[in-house]
Amino acid sequence: MMPRAFALLCGAGFLGRLGYEMVRSPVTALFARHLGAPTALIGLLVAAVTITGIVVKLPAGSLADLFGFKRLILAGLVVKATAPFLYLAVASWPVLLLVRLYHGLSTALYAPAASALVAARYPGERGKRLGIYGAAENAGVVLGPVPGALMLAHGGFDLAFLLAGAIGIAALLAISPLPRDAPTNRSKPVWRDAMAGIRQIAGDRQIRLVSLIEGTLYAGVGTLQAYLPLYALSVGIPVASIGVLSAGQAAVSVAGRPLLGGLADRIGRRPPIVAGVVLAAGTLAAVPHMAGFWPLLALGTVFGLGTALVTPATTATVGDLTRDGAFGAAMGVFGSLWDVGHAGGPLLAGLLIGALGYGPAFAIVGAAMVGALAVFLAFSREHGSQV
Repeated sequence: MMPRAFALLCGAGFLGRLGYEMVRSPVTALFARHLGAPTALIGLLVAAVTITGIVVKLPAGSLADLFGFKRLILAGLVVKATAPFLYLAVASWPVLLLVRLYHGLSTALYAPAASALVAARYPGERGKRLGIYGAAENAGVVLGPVPGALMLAHGGFDLAFLLAGAIGIAALLAISPLPRDAPTNRSKPVWRDAMAGIRQIAGDRQIRLVSLIEGTLYAGVGTLQAYLPLYALSVGIPVASIGVLSAGQAAVSVAGRPLLGGLADRIGRRPPIVAGVVLAAGTLAAVPHMAGFWPLLALGTVFGLGTALVTPATTATVGDLTRDGAFGAAMGVFGSLWDVGHAGGPLLAGLLIGALGYGPAFAIVGAAMVGALAVFLAFSREHGSQV
């Protein structure tokens, strides 16, 4: 991939995530409460975009192998550009659920194709390049909640949705000059690529273990995205400051992912995974025991460091294990399993918060992350370009 094409991909990833995260956190949780959604269902409404990913990412990855990466990237960005405007017509939480499911198509179509494109074009420095691309996307993740909360505090929900839509349109325009890539598996039917990806997951214990780690990590990410804004509001933190808290959990990822992705290339995949999961699980469990803005912000940044350690290493491991060049199918399968955790975390947390409160709920999700790490350590073997 030429440097200009890689820069275009990173720029579109940044803009797409910026608009997407403006809506995800803290706006969706607070909008759902405004519409009268029960607390136990707010996690569902925040996670609905991820539920779409569980279903769509596998066939989307296979379609990227068949028709080329750019077409799937464009399709995802069309959804990013149109979905925010639909929120303007929402008047009840069941309708909000439908809009959230549609909005989820954006990353479900875009993410496997973009990750697969990077993995396929940079086999010798896969961890580093995936880390750089992840940092570009996560710059949008970091910044998105801040303008979202500011628009909400000073202009209301409609202004936040309009700005998110304008940013989505900018992302679509940014990707247009990306050169069209040649399809990699045009001679094979879509269903055959999809089934090959499923067989790869079912038959390769290492990919299943890596997916387990990423899924449980993102159960914690999703829990914070859905319920940190509501917890912060309950302890008296202003709405504008809640946007900074939501951004804090991803801030360290922006600086850390390129460096830590390269570290995984040099020392192997397992050490960053272990360190990252331990950091993320510990900080997640500690969140409900803090009530001030600065302690919560500090915990969020440490949690972000944990994700910066884990995700480049797990994604690169899937690239290492991919056979026959089916990077789209492999990333689609990995993304679907990852999204099971990202969606399931908020759903579980909502039920637990309703029954037990924030402290036990966050501790249980953190314990699940540690349990997954124990399984990973017991049954996995090391992978990586330098191992």
